[in-house]
Amino acid sequence: MTDEAARAAEGLGYAVNAPYYDLIFPEEPRDALAATLRTLLRDARAVAEVGPGTGWFTEVLAGLAGEVFAVEPARIMRAALTARLARDPGLARRVTVLPDDALTVRLPAPVDAVVMFNLVMHFSPEQRPVLWRRWAEALAPGGLLLIEPQYPQKAEPVPAATVPGRALGRRRYDVVTRADVAGDDLVRWVNTYRTWDGDDLVAEETAEFDCHVVSDERLASELTAAGFAPLPADGVHAWRREEH
Repeated sequence: MTDEAARAAEGLGYAVNAPYYDLIFPEEPRDALAATLRTLLRDARAVAEVGPGTGWFTEVLAGLAGEVFAVEPARIMRAALTARLARDPGLARRVTVLPDDALTVRLPAPVDAVVMFNLVMHFSPEQRPVLWRRWAEALAPGGLLLIEPQYPQKAEPVPAATVPGRALGRRRYDVVTRADVAGDDLVRWVNTYRTWDGDDLVAEETAEFDCHVVSDERLASELTAAGFAPLPADGVHAWRREEH
């Protein structure tokens, strides 16, 4: 995530896709993840969300937990996140935004759950053990780590597909997305965001992200080694920090 924050500062990556982030997030998987959060975290007192982006899930988490720590190192994403939070006094009271990296951040208190959506692929195989240890330490004993299903499961091309988005006034938005193999266990996602006025294409811009592939088997091996135990859950990888 440090690399992506730096690229955003250079006008790359998140700096390109941030204006489209909420517009092209498919509703079905988004709502399914939100429903899972409401099921698993309804008794949480404090939650950390690592890489909250523009804060859509942050709103959900703030409705479940007494306190949320939102860890977002990318300035352009924090701008959208803080604007969302500041408009609602209830959110503003319960959510603390930390402009730190996931590998180095220190929380002021243990949390009952850590949510990492659309994040793990940004960390290399060498970084991930540090990531798991860092967040195991942040969790209270028995706390949960939640990660969305990883795709693809191996480094292979993903054909281009168009994901329809929402409309704002007279204009509508979509994204054409594909993945190319970029190395061993590495794919490059190429996302072209398009703006339409009726049937006329009026703008398009592309963001590329190199993402590390993490299979279910490898994820399970790494998390087991870090002291987590799997928990059955629908639609997410849920792991519980083992109590010692």
